[in-house]
Amino acid sequence: MSLTLVTAADAAFAPTLAQYLASVKAKGLDRDARIAVYDLGLDPGERARLAARFPFAEFLPFSLVPYPAHVAPSAGTYAWKPLVIADAAERFGGRIFWFDSATLFHGTLAEPLAELARHGVYTLSGQSNLAQRCAVSIRERLGVDPAFLDRRIRVGGVVGFDLEQPIARDILIDWADLALDPEVFIPAARDNSHNADQAILSILLFRAEAAGRLVLNEGDIDISSPHPVRWMSSRNKLDPARPRWSDPLARLWYRLYKAGDRANLRWQDFYRRRILGMHRWPKENFRTYVMRAGDGAPTPVPCPALSYYADPFLWRRDGRLWLFVEEFRYPEQLGRLVAMELGEDLQPGPLMPVLPLREHASYPFLFEAGGALYMLPETCALQALDLYVCDRFPDRWRRVRRIFEQADAVDSALFRHDGAWWILTCGKPLGQDGARTLALYRSEDLLTGAFEPHPVNAEGIFADGDYGFGRGAGSILRDETGLLRVMQKNLTYYGQGAELRRITRLDAQGYREEPAERDHPLARLAELASPHHIVLHDDVIAFDVRARVGFVSGLPWIGRALSALDPAAKRFLSGAPGLAGEIAAAVSAACRRLRPVDGRPPSSDPPCDG
Repeated sequence: MSLTLVTAADAAFAPTLAQYLASVKAKGLDRDARIAVYDLGLDPGERARLAARFPFAEFLPFSLVPYPAHVAPSAGTYAWKPLVIADAAERFGGRIFWFDSATLFHGTLAEPLAELARHGVYTLSGQSNLAQRCAVSIRERLGVDPAFLDRRIRVGGVVGFDLEQPIARDILIDWADLALDPEVFIPAARDNSHNADQAILSILLFRAEAAGRLVLNEGDIDISSPHPVRWMSSRNKLDPARPRWSDPLARLWYRLYKAGDRANLRWQDFYRRRILGMHRWPKENFRTYVMRAGDGAPTPVPCPALSYYADPFLWRRDGRLWLFVEEFRYPEQLGRLVAMELGEDLQPGPLMPVLPLREHASYPFLFEAGGALYMLPETCALQALDLYVCDRFPDRWRRVRRIFEQADAVDSALFRHDGAWWILTCGKPLGQDGARTLALYRSEDLLTGAFEPHPVNAEGIFADGDYGFGRGAGSILRDETGLLRVMQKNLTYYGQGAELRRITRLDAQGYREEPAERDHPLARLAELASPHHIVLHDDVIAFDVRARVGFVSGLPWIGRALSALDPAAKRFLSGAPGLAGEIAAAVSAACRRLRPVDGRPPSSDPPCDG
């Protein structure tokens, strides 16, 4: 089957093109492949010199006359790229590999050709995700599945198509067709976050993979990657204004820079994860407990070594009790969401990962709506707030909408009240210093309605707080008087304690909350154990307590006495006499009085398939 290597260049890229062709020749790639160069505006004299120097290269015209104005290279849309590749596919067939003209080859094409034969399409991953490189307007126009948003984009600088395979032909045809739409391939000036050629290609690839028609190959482009493919190098552009004798120095600079960048990225990854992560071990730890009404004492939930559990949430399915929780892993300095079944003795079964995100995730807030189970986790590291639906309980979840983009929102709750859907969260403008403040949003429709900001957001509630004071700390509940929420009450360190707040007003015009009465059983639990987080589900309560603050608190024997832990937390963690009985009474009373925010007993009916 024929193999064609395709690139394109205009006058500004003529020296870079010469470098590319020299690299092709040096590695002998011209012996086994047709070398096609599309002329996007080369100077005629320069083109003649290149043709004489590299007689193996076939220079082809590419007229912009039949195409809309946005296709021109000067428009900055890169719409010409899929059209050039489609033209080469029609001319030559077989296997087509596109390489940007700033590519240099460091080895043969054995690796990408083997992957191309297996999968029909060859691409490499970048480090940005689709949400970062595809404008919101384009995602909405194309109806992009929200599940794709955090996936790493597939770059457009290296693309291979085996045209004998239908999936390759279909993706290329769709890519070229969309390139003709000026509302999809928009200029960079209109939205700097939108990288049209690779964003659209990525969407098509992800759709094909989701449909079971394609398996995407492994491999990173050598842009901000600690472990890129080594058979090629990208972005080796030469300045046409510099003397040509300096070109070897430029190539040497690129090579040294990229080697240094790889080493630095590997070190930074090791430092951020291993060193900083283990640095947190002696000074930060949470312990999670579960307790049923009628139990004599809370049951601790053991966690794996070099980890802790935090932000517990409970759900009952088919009469079986499940714990969803953040597992923070010190060696990775990363939180991931996991689920485990709790037995009759409240001991956990095997861990089941819930959301396989690259970024930190926590606070797996669960609720049921329309017979489906939803999760609103904290994914602040993605700079977004996403809603997931359960496709298979408990481990398969699918993002169904991105509620907020470019958002710094933490510990969010989503619930229905008075005919509307409400998000109660704590946030601040992205990148802004200072404390997060209480924020409330309202929508008429969970899945499609816009969540409009509430007037209370302008009041800056908790703006003067430190250590996450005011952040959500568990369930939204209802008792005989009205709505309640649990919030963090941190005065001297994060995770110090929680406070039960009574919501006295919640409507489109106003929101008010105040501390609940001190003798309320859930308020009493918060006072007795100094928890960071409390949730209630049916007749079971789960909570977590911070167990270490500062390095000294991680030392045996003396640490607990000398640390800055809240006195109530110290008493609870040390098993003070009589405390378990007081906690048991508070838990039993809370389970009798409290219900979910909608007022009904939690359902045990299957909320999702599987």
